[in-house]
Amino acid sequence: MKRFLFLIISCIFISVQLIAQETADALYLKNGSIVYGKIVEVKDNLYRIKTADGFLFSFTSDEVEKFTLREKSEKKEIEIKDPNGFGFGIETGFLIGEGNEHFPLLYVLNPMLTYTLKTNHTIEFVTGVEIFDQLYLPLQIEYRTNILKRNVSPFVYARGGGLVPLSGKNESEDYKGGWTFGVGSGFRWPIADFESYIKFGFRYGYTVNTNSYSYDTTFPVLYTYHEIFYRFEMKWGFKF
Repeated sequence: MKRFLFLIISCIFISVQLIAQETADALYLKNGSIVYGKIVEVKDNLYRIKTADGFLFSFTSDEVEKFTLREKSEKKEIEIKDPNGFGFGIETGFLIGEGNEHFPLLYVLNPMLTYTLKTNHTIEFVTGVEIFDQLYLPLQIEYRTNILKRNVSPFVYARGGGLVPLSGKNESEDYKGGWTFGVGSGFRWPIADFESYIKFGFRYGYTVNTNSYSYDTTFPVLYTYHEIFYRFEMKWGFKF
C-alpha cells in the first residue's frame, strides 16, 4: 500500500514538473543541464533565472548554450469582418401594434444585400416578405451607422421604400400596394467572424386596396380603403 501511494505521489510530482517545464523559460547549459524557471535578466554576459521554487541562479555566457522563452498565451478577441464592399445579411422579427383592425402582430423576414463604406457605414437593399393587411414584397433601402468603431457597438438606422402586394387581383378586391419607413437603434456583437445584432424601432406603413360591391347587377359600387399601420419593430439578424 505504501509503495502504491509513493508511486501515485511520484507520478503527480513528475506531472506537475512537466507542466511547469512546458510553461516556463528554459536555460540550456553547455554541460547538458537545463534550468527551468523565469529568466529575469540577460545583461553584461550574465543570465539570471528564477526557478519555480523561488531560487535565483546566475550563469555567465560561457556556461550558457542557448535559452528559450515561454510563449505568452494571449486572449484573441473575436473580430467582425467589416470589409468595404458588398455583403449579405438576413433578419427576422415582428412588427407589433395596432393598425386599424388588421393583425396586431406582423411577422417579417428580410434578406438583404449590403454595401459597407468606410467600415462604419452600411447601405442595405432590403426585400423579403412582410405581412400588413396582406402579404407584401418590400423593396426598401436602409442606412445604418455604428456609433463606436468597435466589434461591440450600438447603431442607429433609417429605412424606407415601397410595398408590392403578393396577393393577386380578384373579382372583388384589388391591392394597390403602398409604402413604409422606419427608424430605430440596435446593438451588434460578433459571433465567429460575422456580425449578429438586435434592433428596435418605429415602423410606419401605408397601403391601398379597392373593393367592389354590387347591390344589383346594374350598379356596382367601388370602395377604396387606405390602411395605416403604426408599429413597434423588433428584429434580430446576421450580417456576413
